[in-house]
Amino acid sequence: MTIRAPEKTIDLAVPSDIPLADLLPVVVGHAGGQLEEAGLEHGGWVLQRIGGEPLDPEGTPDSLDLRDGEVLLLRPEAEALPPVRFDSLVDAVSGTVRDLPHAWSPAVSRWTLRLMTTVTLLGCLAVLALPGDTTSRAALTAGAALLAMAGAGAAARMLDDPPGGVLLGLVSCAFLGLAGVLAVGDPWSAPHSHVRTGAQLLAGSVAAGAGTALALTVVSVFAVAFAAAAVVCVAGVVGGVLMVTVEVPFSSAAGGVAVAAVVFGAFVPRLSFSLAGLRLPPLPTTADQLQEGIEPHAGQDVAARAAATDHWMSALYLGVGAVCAGCLAGLARHPEPPELATCALLALLLFLHGRSLGTAWQRLALAVPALLGPLLAAAGLAARWDGTGRLVVAAALLLSAAALAVISWTAPGRRLLPHWGRAGDLLQSVTAFALLPVVLWTFGVYQILRSANG
Repeated sequence: MTIRAPEKTIDLAVPSDIPLADLLPVVVGHAGGQLEEAGLEHGGWVLQRIGGEPLDPEGTPDSLDLRDGEVLLLRPEAEALPPVRFDSLVDAVSGTVRDLPHAWSPAVSRWTLRLMTTVTLLGCLAVLALPGDTTSRAALTAGAALLAMAGAGAAARMLDDPPGGVLLGLVSCAFLGLAGVLAVGDPWSAPHSHVRTGAQLLAGSVAAGAGTALALTVVSVFAVAFAAAAVVCVAGVVGGVLMVTVEVPFSSAAGGVAVAAVVFGAFVPRLSFSLAGLRLPPLPTTADQLQEGIEPHAGQDVAARAAATDHWMSALYLGVGAVCAGCLAGLARHPEPPELATCALLALLLFLHGRSLGTAWQRLALAVPALLGPLLAAAGLAARWDGTGRLVVAAALLLSAAALAVISWTAPGRRLLPHWGRAGDLLQSVTAFALLPVVLWTFGVYQILRSANG
């Protein structure tokens, strides 16, 4: 930063995490030999921005939002310059609005146009999914996928727009998924069977997965975004295989996919740790092995890889949350006792697992589907029941909202006793183990065994 002292102007490089009170003697020492003694006469020196208040000496350059190349004034504390005064109200308002943190900027314009492009393409995808000539729709969908893929490569490699390339790459995966579904047959035409629906889901998921791999190769940036899409594609493949081989409806297959997603979610932290390039040494078994793997690690490298681990975890949990949201929606379509029990256990498990995660995005990735599942189940029950049953559902939702409001007023920021955390861990384990038998109930396994035994 540049410091304008009374006698000269100096350029200094200062650390960002040290308070100004500790940096000020160094700045005064570089600004002139007589300034230290002069400071005793008028009460010391202060740093201030041009037109701003004197900076807090307890603050750090980072907390005070000081940037490289910024110009500061070194002034006597008793003679600090007053804040700037505007002689034009219009200039004052426009300057203040322009400096607000959420003011419109070229970066916001670019993101707005990217999102508008993505939404327009998704609208095209929705139109192509409507009933019509299957061959023409499949051909146009495949062409749109290739066009979006080419645009993704051009944006990432030629136009220096990696975020736009990622969005176009993900949209191209969705187009390829629809093309795979149409290649099997029109989902709107009869006959409707579990095997045919499963085949369409399987073909669409395989095509979308292949498109994800191709888009990652073309774009070659932000692999974490494509990792979340890959998780969704693999879940679709698992669901399609279950529907084709076991001949179960989508609601039952959703329970099986939910079990696979829960198992995968347990390995997300370890997988993210490995994908970020971090590796823990194995536990030593001999005295000589105690001296292995004890070399120190560079702080910047560890910090960068730790941030990469967090990004991988956020992306993978986002994929798991999207899969669980789809499973909960499928279970809520047929609100029978097996499906409702599976929906309740899965939502509870997502809530319990999310409480131990680190960042807000990871927790929201599991908390939002956990709330969505019971709401969809309540909507399914309300649509099936008569007026009295709907009143019961509405009363249950009101009680749930009241309980959540009380929790929001009392729980955040409050330290719980250790035994409550242990109780949550035990409940999470019990819920996870109870999910598999309930899913087998949705598959009709117990009814088959009962029939086999007469």
